[in-house]
Amino acid sequence: MKIGLKWVALIIILILNIQTFGQLMLEDIKMDHIRQKKVRKYISQIEIEKHFFSDIHPSCYRGQDMSSFSKNEMTFFLNGNFEDIWKGYMAASPSDSWNGRKVSFGVLLQKFPNKIFYNRDPMDGLATGQVYFLNLKVMKGIYNLPVAFEIITVDTIQKLIEFSYIEGNKSSGIQQIQFLDAGSKQTKIMHISYFKSDSDFRDRWIYPPFHKKIVNDFHRNMRRLLNLKTVKSKE
Repeated sequence: MKIGLKWVALIIILILNIQTFGQLMLEDIKMDHIRQKKVRKYISQIEIEKHFFSDIHPSCYRGQDMSSFSKNEMTFFLNGNFEDIWKGYMAASPSDSWNGRKVSFGVLLQKFPNKIFYNRDPMDGLATGQVYFLNLKVMKGIYNLPVAFEIITVDTIQKLIEFSYIEGNKSSGIQQIQFLDAGSKQTKIMHISYFKSDSDFRDRWIYPPFHKKIVNDFHRNMRRLLNLKTVKSKE
């Protein structure tokens, strides 16, 4: 039995419609649920060129050669069971982990399946395909900088989390959080950042000290949430 070209075309159209049915669009984000003006403006700018959540892409991918990027590395040693700390980081609500002195949580978009999480919404935990929109406080909040990144790796075997700034950010790059069992009920956390922008001055003099404060803020929040004590930390 032969199927006519018209029927083939109809089947293809139906498949495409099924794939796009139910996809949320950036215009579905309730801006009045986002408290930071800069984050709302940033999303509105992205919305001009991108429509579906799937249109948002990370600037870098796992395994990419990062030799041309600047690098910053920080290490933390925490008192606590290795597996418990890993699970705690994985399960933490971004409303808590990304709300501190230097950073505040705006909104989270989940690509698979499409969901939107606003501040204080309950979440199932960390997963690839999540896009975080944050507000960074510069000069004690006098200036605010919106930033967005996508979770690109959650490796439960290697105990590794990677996230990449999305395309269109002021910087491109990847941040890696590696968890290691240091023995004697201690956990070593290595936070490594690779970054690059269109300004050498920014990459050399502005980004590193500011980024250090943001990273410290994040891990300070996690230590508080998990009721842990820092043994020591170093750059």
